[in-house]
Amino acid sequence: MSEPILEVTGLGVEFDSRRGNAAVLNDVGFTLAPGETLGLVGESGCGKSMTALAIMRLIPSPPGRITRGAIRFRGEDLLKVSEARMRAIRGKEISMIFQEPMTALNPVYTIGNQIIETIRLHLGLSGNTARTRAIEMLTAVGIPAPDRRIDEYPHQLSGGMRQRVMIAMALVCKPAVLIADEPTTALDVTVQAQILDLLQELQTTTGTAILLITHDMAVVARMADRVVVMYAGRNVEEGGATAVLERPSHPYSRGLIDCLPSIETGERPAYLPEIAGMVPSIWEHQPGCPFASRCSYVMDRCRSDMPPRFRTDAMRRVACWLCGDKVVQ
Repeated sequence: MSEPILEVTGLGVEFDSRRGNAAVLNDVGFTLAPGETLGLVGESGCGKSMTALAIMRLIPSPPGRITRGAIRFRGEDLLKVSEARMRAIRGKEISMIFQEPMTALNPVYTIGNQIIETIRLHLGLSGNTARTRAIEMLTAVGIPAPDRRIDEYPHQLSGGMRQRVMIAMALVCKPAVLIADEPTTALDVTVQAQILDLLQELQTTTGTAILLITHDMAVVARMADRVVVMYAGRNVEEGGATAVLERPSHPYSRGLIDCLPSIETGERPAYLPEIAGMVPSIWEHQPGCPFASRCSYVMDRCRSDMPPRFRTDAMRRVACWLCGDKVVQ
């Protein structure tokens, strides 16, 4: 595998609240190679979107703050650069498709003005040149009649159209890394397929690395080369997408995948098992594995000691004491 273009190590994020100090990310780490698609998966609230905001240095402060770790882009630690340097990277070198396009797009500006602002800021183009570039991007993402749509406002577009506009804005500067946060949420199945096809096509054309954030394991099966499974602000399993989906090692990963349709038949079972219990509160500071209270394989050690990430094969790392005879890394 080539050298990573993005490397996250030991990332921690905390928020202050009336109830005390809330740790929302704990020791999160992964790498992303050029041209690769890495799926970041888990239940709502597990820290996926917070990880993306930390990479973009968009954690609201106060009350939030990045407490530890490193985020290296092409070897440069983004947690140590100035805000001016980060603004130059954000939107040009690393772009993000936000989860809700209706709230991410400014309702009082046309979509053309919003795309052109990115072009002007990062590419130094203006006037008709910038407008032509914006129309080209709208065409590239499949917006019909782009020379007319460019002067429309977000509320005049469908959900699928708004998502395509977000993709156009994110890719107009040909970023090296694209963070796609639930890019198909609230879209119908047909539009979902079109958006995923579009991301794959643009990745093939531009060579962009994609960090795909989703709770939909079927999307991961279709798009991702590798997978990081997150639980309670930690990554609990990492490996090749096919290996993790077909042979999950962590009990939480198995629970997520049990509710998927059969890979062989595509049929959904009559009964879908559920993971008993609740995700621990972010204000809880209990020792041991955060999944221990919900795990069918729990041991005494799980309740007292946090498991390290064990390397189970060349690509697989699992934070579970069931893999305790493997190499720690």
